[in-house]
Amino acid sequence: MLELAATQLQQIQHLLAQRLPHVYAVAFGSRIKGWPSGHGSKPYSDLDIALWGVRSVDDIALANLRSDLEESSLPWRVDVNLAQDLPASLRQLIERHGVTLHGQPDLAQDQALLQSFAPKAAPSQCV
Repeated sequence: MLELAATQLQQIQHLLAQRLPHVYAVAFGSRIKGWPSGHGSKPYSDLDIALWGVRSVDDIALANLRSDLEESSLPWRVDVNLAQDLPASLRQLIERHGVTLHGQPDLAQDQALLQSFAPKAAPSQCV
C-alpha cells in the first residue's frame, strides 16, 4: 500500500506522463506499507521512485521532471532514481515490494524484470 493522498498520487502520475510517458515508474521505500527495512512513513518522509526505460535522449525531460517535482505543492521531497543505477539487492526489493506509479515493464528491455516483478497497483492503494 502506498502512503499518499489520492491527489498527491495523481499529481505525480500526471508529471510522469507529461515528462517521461514511456518509462516504467515504481515507488519504493518508507512510503510503502510493509517495506522490509522500514517502520512506516513519517509526515516528512520522502517518496522514492525508480525509473526503468529512461534513454540517453531523456536527460532534459528527466531534469525537468525532477524540477517539476521539486517545485510542486507536494509537502515532501521526491527522490527519482534510475533503476540501473541502484544496487541489484535494492532492485530486487523494489521488484518484490514496490508499487507501480506509471507505465508497464518493457518486454524488450527487461525480460528478467517481467519474470520476477509482481507490481501492486497504485490507485486503489492510497491512504
